[in-house]
Amino acid sequence: MEDIARVCAQLTKLGGSLINDLTDSDLAASSGPHGKTAGWLLGHLCITGDFVRRKCGRAPLTPKEWGPKFNMGTQPSSVASDYPPMGELRSAFEKVYADLAAMAPTISAEVLAGATPFEPARARFPTMGAFATWVMTGHLGYHLGQLSGWRVARNK
Repeated sequence: MEDIARVCAQLTKLGGSLINDLTDSDLAASSGPHGKTAGWLLGHLCITGDFVRRKCGRAPLTPKEWGPKFNMGTQPSSVASDYPPMGELRSAFEKVYADLAAMAPTISAEVLAGATPFEPARARFPTMGAFATWVMTGHLGYHLGQLSGWRVARNK
């Protein structure tokens, strides 16, 4: 998991450059019809990374009420007040992924070999190790790519 942690840390650093100037006025702004909002993308990344952390025994860093807003399958809102403040989302993103990258090399082999705790992902990522790898690399990179596209579309 050391290499995975390095990739996660690098993606987190790149993510920081995508979010450091976002403000509350960006929360509900979409990149286009049916596009994701900056607030939803950031919130979704926060709760997903935090889910992996929690399943590895860490205390949550995101509020429980964020789950229903940002879980897989939820839809972005066009109302800014439906989101936490952007500063809170940025801070949570930085804390969640910094801790995830720091803790990944210490996750026990037993935990990594266990079944994926997120049932809808089990067919693709049967073990916690495979799921954590996806969340820390592919999933993080995919949604940061969406955020990069959002910035281009919004001319940010």
